[in-house]
Order: sequence, then C-alpha cells, then structure tokens
Amino acid sequence: MITFNFDSKIALVTGSSRGIGKAIAKALLEANCQVIGTYSRDEKSARLCRQDFEIYGNRFHLVKSDVSDREQAKALFAQAEAYFEKPISYLVNNAGILNQGDFLALTDEQWDNTFAVNLKGPFILSQELMKQTAHGAAIVNISSVGGQIGGNKAPDYAATKSALISLTRSIARLGADLNIRSNAVAPGWIATDIFDDDQLNALQQEASKAIPLKRMGTSEEVANAVLFLLSDTSSYITGHCINVNGGMYFG
Repeated sequence: MITFNFDSKIALVTGSSRGIGKAIAKALLEANCQVIGTYSRDEKSARLCRQDFEIYGNRFHLVKSDVSDREQAKALFAQAEAYFEKPISYLVNNAGILNQGDFLALTDEQWDNTFAVNLKGPFILSQELMKQTAHGAAIVNISSVGGQIGGNKAPDYAATKSALISLTRSIARLGADLNIRSNAVAPGWIATDIFDDDQLNALQQEASKAIPLKRMGTSEEVANAVLFLLSDTSSYITGHCINVNGGMYFG
C-alpha cells in the first residue's frame, strides 16, 4: 500500500468545504500537508467543514473567495504565505458550478458564470502559481466524465470540463521548464452530500446497470487519484487525465 507524505508543504484546494473538495483536503491533511481551502457562498457547509477539521489545528485554513476574480486569486497566495509562512506548492482546482436543465432554457448568464468558475478560475490560479513558484509544483484539475462524453442535462458544465482537460495539457507544456506538472482527474458518478438519500438510492440503482463496476464511486477514491498525481510517486507524469469512473468511459 502506498502512503503519501507531503512534508508539511502547502496545498490550495478550491471548493473544499464539501463533497469531493473536502475529501481531497482531508486526504492531504492526513498525508502531512497543510491546506488552504476556499468556498464561495455556502456558509453552513463552511462552518461544518471548519468544525470537522478542528482536529488538524492551524494546518487547515478555510477562506471565502471567488476563484474567478484575479485580485481574490492573488490574495489567496498572499494569505497562504502569511498564514503558513511558506508558498503554495500544490494546487487543486476543484471548485465548480453544475446546474442541470433544458438546453433551450440555458441563459447567457448561466453560461458565463459556469465558464468563469469552472475554467477561468483554474486558468487564473494556475497562472498565478506559475508566476510565484520558482521551481517545482504540481497542479491537479478536477474535470468530469461529462467533459469527455458530453452532457445533455448540463452542456455548459460539460463544455468547461472538456476545455479544462485541454488547459491541463497546455499548462503541462508551459510549466515543464519550471518542473511544474499539470494533470487532471475526471470523476464519473460520485456519491457525495450534494444528493439527498432518495437521489442517491435512485442513482445507485441506475449505476448498477450503467457502470461496469456496478456502483457509484466515493469522494475518497477521487482523492486517492489526486494525491497520487500531486506526489513524487507520479514525478514523470504530466499532461495526463486519470479517469475515476468505474469503467463508464475508457478514453
């Protein structure tokens, strides 16, 4: 069994107050990382996250931030260095917007908001990391199987997640001279707290028929893939997308 030790380095995990982002932050903390996390609006989830992570003391710092805003993004790097007294070494672009609905009812505003958070945010934060890190860092972008096969219920979301894989590969090339690796993880159907019990039961039944491994995945399984890509275990891997989808898509 592989265990990870990140030597108290600093990770920035966006959208870390719940769901997959929270699982990633927890896994990093358990692997001797210090984490600055972000949330955008959900104060209840932020409060519960802080309570759950009290056991990690000052190794976890959660801040409210709009990741698509350049000045707020810059402030995250400054806050991290002031709080932890060292720069950010790892970036996990997890924050995202997903609103399902009728394509013909999709508004310009929703399209723009989805692209701002899901794609502009990772662009800004990756760019700022490359500006502020002299040598050596790792980026993981959280994409989606929807970005690989398309999505009729959330085409704006699917479009951003497809573009995010392309951005991941571009940054892998651009960051290579600085030994900055850039990879992505594309989750499939993941059981998280964004679903209520009835929704989860229905999805689990559908998953047993639609997914080769016959179940939904867990946030922890996504987190394991993220830690692998951030760690030195994957030191010769960049520009790659790992599918965590139970066999829904093999590409």
